Amino acid sequence: MKSLIPCFESGVGIITRLLIVFLAVWFLVEQSHAESQEATAEAAGREWAQKLRSVAPEQSSTNRAILKIRSREGRRQVPVTVVTVPGKDRWTVEYRAGEGGDKGQREVSKILYSAEAAPLFEARIGGEGKPEVHEGRTAGERAIAGSDFLLRELGMEFLHWPEQRIRGRELSNGRWCQVLESVSKKPDGPASVRSWIDEKLGVVLSAEVYDSRNVRIKHFSITQFREQADRWSCSVSMVDDLRGTKTELSFDGPAPR
Repeated sequence: MKSLIPCFESGVGIITRLLIVFLAVWFLVEQSHAESQEATAEAAGREWAQKLRSVAPEQSSTNRAILKIRSREGRRQVPVTVVTVPGKDRWTVEYRAGEGGDKGQREVSKILYSAEAAPLFEARIGGEGKPEVHEGRTAGERAIAGSDFLLRELGMEFLHWPEQRIRGRELSNGRWCQVLESVSKKPDGPASVRSWIDEKLGVVLSAEVYDSRNVRIKHFSITQFREQADRWSCSVSMVDDLRGTKTELSFDGPAPR
């Protein structure tokens, strides 16, 4: 019996070593598989971000819209005229907020788009006399007419952030979407944006903004889209989860010329 003990212990040692080798190989295979999946997700994310950045208007348009703002102070509405001007390499969208037409406009916010570079922003505040002008990143942080819509959000600046990856495929408003996660490397501002891209239409149906602690701070969605004859209507909502405010941007067909 004693002679069998060394053999038994030797067998256990061999099995243990084989098990350790097996676990090490399994870990390396799983790690390689995870890295391969992550690389695929990043490649797909960059491709979808590029597709969205490249969507440019083919013709100019002028449309009417209304900002429906809800806050603790109450509710208010601000008329907006949205002017889109196409271009070969760059195109612009202007949000003219307030009454009075082009000459008496209180606020004009402009987004300058490019497929290859991050959008640029301009904001001119004031009616008669010399207007207050904001340009660059500070203009991107401005909210249109005191609403929940920042210029950089309307310009979808997050599509130009350094990290883009697909996190799966999910339903949004009953439609299949690719879930794109965009990650910022800047120390300030939002840390990431998760957006749901309609696979057939190629548009962002909804998005959620998170801070560095992965706490949702804002969320956005297209609530309705209708087209009838020669006019169309679309409503887009933005909710500030921290302040408890909400703004709906409702479009209602072309503005009279």
